[in-house]
Amino acid sequence: MSTEVHRAGRTYYTQTTTLLNILRRQLDAFFNLSDWGAIAAAKFFGITNRPLEDFNLSASNQQTTSDPGLSGADLDALMSSNKTPEQILAEMQALRQQRQQEQQQHAPEAIAQQLVTQTGVPSTTWRQVGQEILETIMPLENGRPKKLFDLPPTTQEIQNPLLAQQTAQSMGIAQLDLVTDFPMIVATYGYTRATTTPNECRLNPFPPERDHGGRLPIYVDEVQADALLISLNPDRVHKWLQRNGYQPTIPNGSNPNLVSRAYFVQLFENVPLRKTLRGDQPEARMVFGLLHTLSHLCVRQAALLCGLDRTSLSEYLMPRTLTFAIYCYHRFGATIGALTALFEQSLAEWLNAVRNARRCVYDLVCRERESSCHACTHLAETSCRFFNLNLGRSFLFGGPDPHLGSIEVGYLDPSL
Repeated sequence: MSTEVHRAGRTYYTQTTTLLNILRRQLDAFFNLSDWGAIAAAKFFGITNRPLEDFNLSASNQQTTSDPGLSGADLDALMSSNKTPEQILAEMQALRQQRQQEQQQHAPEAIAQQLVTQTGVPSTTWRQVGQEILETIMPLENGRPKKLFDLPPTTQEIQNPLLAQQTAQSMGIAQLDLVTDFPMIVATYGYTRATTTPNECRLNPFPPERDHGGRLPIYVDEVQADALLISLNPDRVHKWLQRNGYQPTIPNGSNPNLVSRAYFVQLFENVPLRKTLRGDQPEARMVFGLLHTLSHLCVRQAALLCGLDRTSLSEYLMPRTLTFAIYCYHRFGATIGALTALFEQSLAEWLNAVRNARRCVYDLVCRERESSCHACTHLAETSCRFFNLNLGRSFLFGGPDPHLGSIEVGYLDPSL
């Protein structure tokens, strides 16, 4: 036995979580909806284009049960026509029915039902994954994004725009956006003793605050920085899985374009992403390993081109939407605007550096074991939320995997 101070590093582990800061006050009515997760997913899949702030619970309930009425413009148009009173009355009734049908189609319940029908994924799943999908769409709705594939090839906003677009497409990237307002919060909510293993250690809260009625404190640090959001092409991911001998079970939905994307939502249901995924979950290991490894290589290469230390950059993974973000979490100094400069001046160079990062200084030893070590894929604990697990260059370039055997075709293989 040995005596340790109760706050020593080996006996005291603070428990923190990193989250995208969503302004819930602006979405109070939206979060009061029972199917807000499904509505966020419908927004992500393009079933609805309404801003989330437009969803008002009380108004939507009234609209679905009451007569919507006609606007002043509708009445003026009807009265200005040279028609008999009977014809005007008939047109008013038809127009009123049309307005009521439109309101019912745009009601939250109708949107949620359309999502379930078109994707084949039940509403219970959408309630569980709503937060992650919301984190995917909110930066693009509120963060003033600059989208690579929406820029004309002759734009002066970035260097070599056509080359950057071609390189991104050849790497299986479906979306690459610069978000200049990416608010992240790090919340410290308690501590554990001796170990940090979830569901095995005892979580202790911080002492209650007397000045706040005895409530338990959660200490929050907020950082607003620029970020790069990258989304993979779901069709290419499906093709990549099939080339390696896996046959994804696609949900039974009515929209073929949506069911292939909804597959990844179901894939990670009840999957412990903070533990090593093994051979009993091969497709989840393949897809998450691909996304996680590509995210780490993007961070490492971005740090080199930005002239920053890798600990200044961090990743934020949203695997159900095949999306990840890399962001700078320093609030002052030379790190401000570093990723903006990368996007505008060195985007094609950065993507090429990621595509060519197939070697490690410790090969062949590293490649024969896990194709992952501190010299090729690992990041600091402050940058990786998943403890450097489920990584491997084999997901990108092909090669051996300790749990799946051999991955014949990497995601960056030109044949895809």
